Amino acid sequence: MDFSEQDVDVFGEDYDVQDGGAEAEADGGGDSSGSSSPSSSSSSSAAASSSSSSGGSSLSDGAGVEGEDGADEGDGEDGADSSNLVGTRGTGAADYRDDERGEDGDEEVEEERDLFGSDNEDYVRTPARSLYLVPVLPAIRNTNNHSRGGFGGRGGRGPPLLPRPGGHPGRHNFGYGRFGNGRNVEGLVSDLKLNKSEETLSRKAVAFQEPSEIACLSRVEGGGVFFDDRSLRLFKREICDYVGADLNKGFESFIEKKDLGSEGFGDLLACIRSTNIILQNNIHFVTYRNNLNKILATAYLREPWKMGVHKRRGVVYLDVHKLPERPKSEVERRRCYWGYSFENLATENSFSEDGGGIDANVEYCSVIKTKLGAHRIIMGAEMDCCDATDDGRRFYVELKTSRELEYHTVEAYEKEKLLRFWIQSFLAGVPYVVVGFRNDAGILVRTERLRTKDITQKVKAKNYWQGGVCLAFADEVLCWLYGTVKENEDYVLQFVHPFNRLELLRAQSPCPEAITLHVQQLSGAAD
Repeated sequence: MDFSEQDVDVFGEDYDVQDGGAEAEADGGGDSSGSSSPSSSSSSSAAASSSSSSGGSSLSDGAGVEGEDGADEGDGEDGADSSNLVGTRGTGAADYRDDERGEDGDEEVEEERDLFGSDNEDYVRTPARSLYLVPVLPAIRNTNNHSRGGFGGRGGRGPPLLPRPGGHPGRHNFGYGRFGNGRNVEGLVSDLKLNKSEETLSRKAVAFQEPSEIACLSRVEGGGVFFDDRSLRLFKREICDYVGADLNKGFESFIEKKDLGSEGFGDLLACIRSTNIILQNNIHFVTYRNNLNKILATAYLREPWKMGVHKRRGVVYLDVHKLPERPKSEVERRRCYWGYSFENLATENSFSEDGGGIDANVEYCSVIKTKLGAHRIIMGAEMDCCDATDDGRRFYVELKTSRELEYHTVEAYEKEKLLRFWIQSFLAGVPYVVVGFRNDAGILVRTERLRTKDITQKVKAKNYWQGGVCLAFADEVLCWLYGTVKENEDYVLQFVHPFNRLELLRAQSPCPEAITLHVQQLSGAAD
């Protein structure tokens, strides 16, 4: 049957053959497209002429394509037959799609209306002016003067939903000046911009000396302080037997921890003096571990913090500053208590197992000497409990609590909590961390023991964070800080929103009395 007659049967008697289609039939192609547009006709003609030109070359090309696609390559005769079949089917399918596309195109032309045609009465009668007024926004007020109304600027409408693009400066010369980072901070002495990437910091190898304990102190009930280990508790190895325990027991009689302020730092300095260790020209930083935790975690976490910086006789004392907090709800206080309750269950010489009389002010602190990069550090670190090896060597154990993990909370746990666990344990040389997982009702679900050195390997494959990056970042901060602060001057080091730099400010209050008395006593002993 002739291909041209088949086309007429498919599309009906009304099908008009274009000039291109006639030329295609004259060439013997017979694969003319049903489209009425010139482009469709010309493409169909080209397809027809290419398919009808030298049958031998068409067969050889088809066999070559099958060989590249990994098809069955048998004898040459069979390959020619299969390639001929494939070529015929491909051509027919292409022509059918062209015909179908042409038929659909005709239907669209018949059904759709030209909305922009000159004969369209609806479009011609459209009014040229809108009946609605153009809205007028209120004038923008001065964002630097919050006392005259308009909290937060923008005409009293609050802060914008999106930040300004990075390439555009703020209004009213905001963002210019000596430091020019978008913040005008009163008393700013120096800043350290966080412009080094994780890759850059990871290439920097920073030496960290193994921590060694030089002294210890115990705080007992009633607030008494002794330079011994009487408050140190022993780890209870059968903690797994307590799975299912209610961590809420004893909450009503719980004594919350008091904020001692600089008094607690004074106890640490007194303990250091009792060791008769020479600080001047020997030690660069004296601090609690909490301040170093904040600095190392800033390499990855963006949370605000502050600390006092005081340089005396070549030694920089870092004093803990607590940010103002809103009062905790009962639920938050109860969750905080669950941590103390788990510590009570996991230790031998502690309060009663029912949780009665747990006092958060009773603590044991280890005084540790270490070295980070080029700076020698003495720090005080609160320890939860200790255990001993078979040969009698004592080591410390960190006790932590966490909500039971689910599939959508594992990533946040490994990114943030494991980072905090590792920093706190690594700085003080604590080899083990025991985590008690609880549910939302405060019931202990399970326990897990982690080796501190294995925590970094656990997250290394996922590329969440690197311990070496934290150490390299802390070394950068300590080098900048020690080289910037001046003798007998007081500063405040802070990391606040928008979290793009560390800021060293001139302190508004004098040096804490605990540090002043400490320096005076050291001077008297030296004389």
